[in-house]
Amino acid sequence: MKNNYPKPIIILHWLTLCLVLIAYFSSGNPLHDKIWGQVHVMSGLLVFAVSVARVATVYCYRKQLPHNKIISRYQEKLFKLVRLVLYLSLFVVPVMGWLALSSMTSQFDLYSMQLPLAGLTTSNHLIGEAHQFLGNMFIFFVGLHAAAALAHHFIFKDGVLKSMLAKNDK
Repeated sequence: MKNNYPKPIIILHWLTLCLVLIAYFSSGNPLHDKIWGQVHVMSGLLVFAVSVARVATVYCYRKQLPHNKIISRYQEKLFKLVRLVLYLSLFVVPVMGWLALSSMTSQFDLYSMQLPLAGLTTSNHLIGEAHQFLGNMFIFFVGLHAAAALAHHFIFKDGVLKSMLAKNDK
């Protein structure tokens, strides 16, 4: 049995990482910095859209996913917890960002298109703070995920990292 992920899953995985990093490094109040605000909002929307495609793709390829050997029950529980937090974050953080933007303004033009907003009537800074906190926690878990992948590659030498790298099937 092949021990690598199908290429569509690999592509969506790395695309998600790029979009998350763009969103993180362009963060701030989108109303104050027009260019970076546009980049941040667009990357957040794309994170959400790609995440929907990613979940659908994982479901479609579920029988072709590699089954890497788990070293211990502790490692398996930690893996499942981090995976759950990462997947939830891919949806919750962009939705919170959209709600935060909706609480700050009644309209937002995204590259000359009107972004549909929730129409919240009062400004609520707590939503924006929650979005920022959850985004930072998400980045922490992305770092934990990356550290685990590197540990698997350099310490455990079990091929887990290689399973998510694009390979020629030839």
